Amino acid sequence: MSDSRDTSPTAPPLLPVGGAELRRDPALHEAVRRAGQRVGVNFTDDERVREELRRGRDALAGGSATTGPGCLAFLLLIVAAGLAVADQISPPLTAHRPALLAGAGVCAVLAVAAIGWAVARWQRARRDPVLAAYREVLALAQAHGLALTHVPDWLVGKAGGSSQPWYPLPEVAPPGAATGTTPPPPPSAPRDAGVRPPHKPAEVTAWERTAGQGGWHDELGGLLALAGAGAAVWAYVEDQPVGYAGLVLGLASAIAVWVLGHLQGVREERGREAALRHLADLRAAQAAGAAVPELSPQLRRLLEEDGTDG
Repeated sequence: MSDSRDTSPTAPPLLPVGGAELRRDPALHEAVRRAGQRVGVNFTDDERVREELRRGRDALAGGSATTGPGCLAFLLLIVAAGLAVADQISPPLTAHRPALLAGAGVCAVLAVAAIGWAVARWQRARRDPVLAAYREVLALAQAHGLALTHVPDWLVGKAGGSSQPWYPLPEVAPPGAATGTTPPPPPSAPRDAGVRPPHKPAEVTAWERTAGQGGWHDELGGLLALAGAGAAVWAYVEDQPVGYAGLVLGLASAIAVWVLGHLQGVREERGREAALRHLADLRAAQAAGAAVPELSPQLRRLLEEDGTDG
């Protein structure tokens, strides 16, 4: 069975905006070309952009910028803690306590330095000139009325859906602002590019309405089962047969809740698979030159989880 998360050439990673869209507006194309010239990257070349985004994501989300210094800091902290309590573990070392504490202090200072080194490398990776130029390209696209499919959280330094980005898209004046002309309004629908993006299936729309809900069936079913067990214990201790009816009712209710939860989970999984297929169709349509509309928050979150957002 094929994997709906496939990122083969037929379904490449979905970009915030395709190169075909950037080339359609001559003024935007020229502005994007100038931004790319500064860093030696053609931002209308989708494959090159995917390459750069993959490199940036590997360096940031993958942790390669901080793995080495972070591991070194962790090891130094372990050594510092070991030296600080070595005389407690081995009494003969008590005579060397001043030297042990001095060594622990040196290791602690080196650990702090390693942490600072890791943070500096992480910040430097965030300020990568290519990523900064691409954020400018996205801001230019928005200023020229293009809708971005999504902006990856890692690209703008967002830790979560509601947090503020550390590196937001720069402010770009809309075209015509200097001359006082009215800028073009954002398109309510994708521009006609000869290739239409796929229609969102009803199954995906239904999944978007319920995505993230649920998760309470197991807990409620467990509470009902415990309540039934409590009724049975009460019936046994107090010699009240009516309490056993509570056991039956509690277990029946728990089973019903668990069945409902299972059915909801099945529907959720089917909707998620349909959403992944829809994202793959959008990626293929974008690669063919279609203007892909902005993704819903649920699809953006799924795209981040799927790891195919560049």
